[in-house]
Parts: sequence; C-alpha cells; structure tokens
Amino acid sequence: MKNNLLHSFFKKLRFKGYTNNFRRREECETLIGWLGACRGERILDIGCGNGDLDYRISKTGAYVVGIDVNRDTLAVANAANVTDRTEFLHMNAQTLDFPDRSFDKAISFCVIEHFEHEDKALSEIARVLKPGGLFVFSADSLSNPEVTGEERALHRTRYSVNTFYTRESAIRKLHSAGFDVVRARYILTHPISLWLARMTWKMDDLRQGTDFVADAGHFVANFLGLTVANLAEKVGRREDSGLTLLVMARKR
Repeated sequence: MKNNLLHSFFKKLRFKGYTNNFRRREECETLIGWLGACRGERILDIGCGNGDLDYRISKTGAYVVGIDVNRDTLAVANAANVTDRTEFLHMNAQTLDFPDRSFDKAISFCVIEHFEHEDKALSEIARVLKPGGLFVFSADSLSNPEVTGEERALHRTRYSVNTFYTRESAIRKLHSAGFDVVRARYILTHPISLWLARMTWKMDDLRQGTDFVADAGHFVANFLGLTVANLAEKVGRREDSGLTLLVMARKR
C-alpha cells in the first residue's frame, strides 16, 4: 500500500501532456514544436501509447488520430484522452487502414526503432500523408562514443529495440520511402546525460515490485537531468552523436 501511494504521488508530479522524464523532455517538446499543429489539420500519431501527448496536440484545434498495437495502453487512451478532436485505434503502422493522402502531418515518439520492417511502416506513412506533409519522429540512436556494445545489446533487450538510427541511416531510409529530410538533430549527447541515462536504465530494470525505489531514482535523475545535464548540453552539445535522434521530414 505504501509503495502504491508513493507511486501515485510521483505520477502526479507532472501536467497532462507533459513529461518530467529528462530523457524524454527535450524530445517531446522539440517534436511537438516541429510538428506545428494547426486548427483543422488531421494528424496521425504512430504508437500513441496512453494518448496524453495527442490530447495536448489536439488543444491546438487539430484532429489527432493515435494508433497503437498495445490494447492496454489504448484502453487508457480511450478512457482518459478521448475528446471531439482525438481518436485512438488498434492498428499496425506497417499496414495502415487509411485512404491515401488522408493526413496533413504525422508524428511518432521513439516507436519506429521497434518495427521489424520499418521500411514498410515508412512507406505506409508516406502513403497516407498529403504531398508536402510533415513527418516528425524520434528514434533511439545510442551513437555516443562512450556507449558500449554491451549497453547497446542490453538496450535492445530491455526496450525491444530492433534498429538504432543515425542521421545518415535515417536520411537513407526516408529518401527511399519518399521523404526529404528537413532537419535532424541528436539529443542527450553529453557524457553527463549518458551517466544519468545509465542511472535510469538501472531504475527501469528494478520496476518489478519496486515501484518506489524506481520512482525515487527517476525523480533524482530527472531533477539532475533538467538542471545539470541541460546546462552541460547547452555548453557542450555534440552534433554527430547522441542517445536519441530527432528528425523532421517532408513527403515529396
């Protein structure tokens, strides 16, 4: 009971549609900014999870359709985040059940790296976007020179990652699918960010039955991440590597 109460307390330390997770904060804020959702636009979110971010995006007046293959998280999305401008569907991104050119923009938060056949997913996303439509997404990269081969292997297993993305591989894959890359940027590039990320990876491994320990560890890491790591990134951000890659692409 004590652990459950404390776990609920930590979950409440954020506003709906925002994250306190330092690993995700810059990622989410940057992608939503790049998306530039406008009233009347139809936006597709690939791998929408619990729908919190879609709820936030819909506040712009855009209509957001979130898809996911996880029925549990979709149940949360449909219970907590359905409005007259959001819709959540069970669907695989590799076989989208939408007409051609039915969306103005698409977004995806660290989902595409999990696909076994990401080329099919990218082609499907291009198909359902209107010409000139934007696709903004993030993907695990772990291209920091300090990241070891063992850490990449553990990350693959821990988070079911199929493909690590680099700027070069993203440009190549997107071009083949019918996109031109407008911008691509690495985040979590500094050794301090990596050190804190390593701490949170260990906390994630503790999740089973140890919610409070994991949440407390994340709380400390997030505080340091939003202060110390942010300062380190501003002073010494690398341009050629990072834990996560952010991409904006436009359909040709």
